[in-house]
Amino acid sequence: MATQIADLWGRFEPAEVRTPLSILRQQAALLGDKTNHLVEARVNTYALGPNIYHAFNLVVPALEDYTYQLFRVSHGVELYPVSANSTEGHLQWHRELENEEAFVGWLSSSFSSEATKRIISTLMAQAAG
Repeated sequence: MATQIADLWGRFEPAEVRTPLSILRQQAALLGDKTNHLVEARVNTYALGPNIYHAFNLVVPALEDYTYQLFRVSHGVELYPVSANSTEGHLQWHRELENEEAFVGWLSSSFSSEATKRIISTLMAQAAG
């Protein structure tokens, strides 16, 4: 009979860090109240290879759940850096955000940008009919 080897794993504790996903979900939850739920936000997450992707989508329930992808971010198992990508009209852009502070700062400027405000206002008008 073979002798069992002792547990070599040690103890695990969850990292005390706000993940990009938790930050995005928190912000998505806030949008519906700000627009009287004419426009809401959802975060769709999927994995591809070694990376995790989060698509931040604007959703219009009154328009058969019309969905507009505002941006997509990705990261590896280490969470940071986060790569942010978007296509706005004919423009495509990419940002590398090295840590949580840079990510939150970028989100703040993205959410409050004139382009984002214009998109949300247009979607609200369409939803209101």
